[in-house]
Amino acid sequence: MIHVRGNISHYVEWFHRKYPESFIKEQFEYIEKNILKLNNIRFTTELSNGMLEAARELGYNELDMDFKSGFRKPLLYQDDGKRWTISDLIYKHVLTNTFVEKLLIKENKCIGVKLLGGFKIFANNGVILSAGTLSSPKILQLSGIGPAKLLKRFNITLVKDLPVGKNLQDHIGTGLDLVQFNRSLSINSFNFFNPYNIFNYFFHGQGPFTTPGCEAIGFLSTKNTTVPDIQFMVLPVGISTDRGSHIRKSLNLRDKTWFNYFANFFENHTSSIFTTILSPKSRGEVYIQSSNAVVPPIIDPKYLSDREDVSTLIDGVKLLRNFVLTESMKSIGAFMNTNYFPGCEEFEYFSNSYLECYIRHLTLTSYHPIGTCSMGLPDENSSVVDLQFKVLGIDNLFVVDGSVLPTLPSGNINAAIAMMSNIFFIQKFKPNNGRPKSFCTYRCKYFISEFILKICQKNI
Repeated sequence: MIHVRGNISHYVEWFHRKYPESFIKEQFEYIEKNILKLNNIRFTTELSNGMLEAARELGYNELDMDFKSGFRKPLLYQDDGKRWTISDLIYKHVLTNTFVEKLLIKENKCIGVKLLGGFKIFANNGVILSAGTLSSPKILQLSGIGPAKLLKRFNITLVKDLPVGKNLQDHIGTGLDLVQFNRSLSINSFNFFNPYNIFNYFFHGQGPFTTPGCEAIGFLSTKNTTVPDIQFMVLPVGISTDRGSHIRKSLNLRDKTWFNYFANFFENHTSSIFTTILSPKSRGEVYIQSSNAVVPPIIDPKYLSDREDVSTLIDGVKLLRNFVLTESMKSIGAFMNTNYFPGCEEFEYFSNSYLECYIRHLTLTSYHPIGTCSMGLPDENSSVVDLQFKVLGIDNLFVVDGSVLPTLPSGNINAAIAMMSNIFFIQKFKPNNGRPKSFCTYRCKYFISEFILKICQKNI
């Protein structure tokens, strides 16, 4: 639910400087004003203000909409305090309970899709694949578009040899339950059983139920440069907060880790300043393990395979400790968790060796995967789609989702994907002078044509 534009100069590089920064910024401004439902966070605990005060104490500025180092409370995708997504705009035009087996390709042209059960849907103008970073490469590979060696293994006829499934990237983070408090914060299990808070959420869109789970965000450099390489996500509750009833299961924590570490924190309120690496060097891949479309793909993220990612996270956790030791954080009862993580007892607490051990044991995804159908120039070995989002060598086939992003946005990825999608839309509908029209022009045309269609259907 968190809206972050990220570093606009990075997006200019995605399109190989085809569009200037001013154009990219216009796209953000347009979707923020006309498409997205954005609201300020409605409920926070003492922790968010404590972290913002600590940031000021350490010399960090407050962030505005543009990207730089600093902190702020997040701007959210919410409608009346409730989660909102772009899918809320298109649900009327979506077929549910359908499963795409593969794309229909004839003479290097995509003519439709085949659904589970043998049903086929044919396209008049083209097919837009938007199944996400993990499923878009799977569908392409099942359709004969992907690494030749992989497809040969499953006797899939090769249509186009492309690096589909390569270049998987993700924001990963650590620091779970590293911050503890000698008092309870204003969000706890009692809040979520309080009938007043339930009523307040459903009827007024207020109260703790409106929380996105992240109360503040911060962008910092561990290398003393102007370009941040770490993001803090300020989470007011830790893994141990619900005493193992839900969060432990959703993270699939082993019994040894739970009982020897997290179960020791029940007496104190815990929180997580989730320390996330913004531009990881590690690269993973997604690939099919069967020609049967129902079988899920193999996802090998190869987290922390590049040593530099480990070093950056170590420096990020050290920065986190600087925040916890500020007077602002101490004033709300914060202190660092000094319990040894199981398996890391041989190292001096908070030494580089200890932190590397901790990070390798307790680092997880932010659910920001991108890159498996990477966008680029046709002669680049890493490219799957060109700068118009068309799959290389295949006519009438486009990929428009997070999988086409060649590198990670420097922050939460929702906004960057929405911006990128808007660029795809205006690329497909250009007036004669070649300049992209505004999205609004085409939305108006679409709704007018749909209105006329409904009238015709009634008359028939």
